[in-house]
Amino acid sequence: MNVSPSSTSVNPITVKDFQEMLNSDSLSKCHFFMLDVMSDDLLLSDGQVGASTNYYLRGYLWQSLIWNPSDVDEMYNSTYSRILQMNIILDRINAAPADNYNTPENKSNVISQALINRAWYYLQLVNAYGAAYDATTSTTDPGVPLVVTANNYTLLPRASVARVYAQVIADLKTAVKNPYLTSKGSDIIHPGKASGYALLARAYLYQGDYTSASNYADSVLATQSSLQDYNASSYASPSQLPDLVTNPEILLGRITTDLAFYSFYTATIMPSSDLTATLTRSDLRYSKKFMSPSRYVPASYLVATGNSMVFDNSVGVPEVMLIKAECLARSGAVDAAGALLTTLRANRLPSYVDDSRTYTADNILGYVLDERRRELFYHGGLRLFDLKRLNKDTALNKDITRLNYAGSTVIATLPAGSGRYLVPFSPTVLAANPNIVQNPR
Repeated sequence: MNVSPSSTSVNPITVKDFQEMLNSDSLSKCHFFMLDVMSDDLLLSDGQVGASTNYYLRGYLWQSLIWNPSDVDEMYNSTYSRILQMNIILDRINAAPADNYNTPENKSNVISQALINRAWYYLQLVNAYGAAYDATTSTTDPGVPLVVTANNYTLLPRASVARVYAQVIADLKTAVKNPYLTSKGSDIIHPGKASGYALLARAYLYQGDYTSASNYADSVLATQSSLQDYNASSYASPSQLPDLVTNPEILLGRITTDLAFYSFYTATIMPSSDLTATLTRSDLRYSKKFMSPSRYVPASYLVATGNSMVFDNSVGVPEVMLIKAECLARSGAVDAAGALLTTLRANRLPSYVDDSRTYTADNILGYVLDERRRELFYHGGLRLFDLKRLNKDTALNKDITRLNYAGSTVIATLPAGSGRYLVPFSPTVLAANPNIVQNPR
């Protein structure tokens, strides 16, 4: 696996140069922890809430002001920095000089990998800063600036949510048409065809196009369906990117480090009571990622390196299985959806747990959505994105409350459909690009 820093020249011009850019592990190291902080999956202690304020705490409490004037939104800046690198590749590769490395296969694969990476970044951004996709409003709902060339020096306004989705889907469809692109990349940081199909399934699920989402999920599972058995392995929450290398589920490796959170609080986050109740303590997804010295001491997320938390944000087989299961559940295919849940849970629960269930047309969607939460918590915003899209369904929407540790006092509330589900743009971003319209709070 090539996860060493890129040795690319300052002015890349050859296909080999562009491949070296794609070899950089920095492309898989992201900063989406704020999205998980804003979800209903974590709990801060009374001491953490009472400590000096910072943007993580303000995001946790969904306050009107999250960013102070000098705060840097690393999520926004680092993601656009990576998009710029992909744009450089896509702008220049057709002019690459002829040499032994400039073959149709190498060139096509570099283009496909750049397109899949760019699509992943934009799908994250549009769901962080824009509203959930809605066919009736997304052509006018503001998304994020859509920069698709490295030579655009214009300060672009926010493209619509629909326009960003269209770009994401177009990029992915172009990438997966490449006959040279294999199902999986050469390692976890290089996207293959399966990760492109998986992202198409995710994008169409978010659009509510369950037929297309189901079809692309099938395209993944036809070649990639291996699961990590938590019973038979020493799987643990990753502390660095190479920890994901031996995990057969990973289609495209991504990790997020919390940056300043742990250093500020000298403590990790705790699972919310709601997440704990959904997971249950017998679930290996709980015991592998949280620890407690005794049953009387609150569980907390495992610290990775002594001074930070690391979260797996990868595109993987379990999410694809759950996309397929949701599409089946919504179409009334109860048995087929239930079979996917049974397969996944057999790899997540201790062998002694009796997991017998009766799936019906009335309960199958609820079971699938609960399983998404169990599998995809702290996953770079996927829970927050689910809350936003499900809030458009009156049968599934929910108001979120923050409670003190004892659970006796409400300290913050986020109503379903609130504009505070959207990350606001920091003053530093707005100062750099006055054409960006702020999200109302």
